[in-house]
Amino acid sequence: MDPTDTIKALRVSIDERIQEGHAIATVLNRGAGAREIALAITKLQEAKMWAGMALGELGYKLPEEYRDEAK
Repeated sequence: MDPTDTIKALRVSIDERIQEGHAIATVLNRGAGAREIALAITKLQEAKMWAGMALGELGYKLPEEYRDEAK
């Protein structure tokens, strides 16, 4: 399997966990454990970003309409 496909799948999986974290945070509504879930979401977002950086190192570029590069 192509490493970029594997990393893309990892990013999708991480994004699913982020969405689950948001659902849990909504239920907790700033109650007990909400801060820890917020931190977990942040770390998952960082993991997704780092996986994206790995894609960049492998030469993968987002389609032009999704890039946010300065002109």
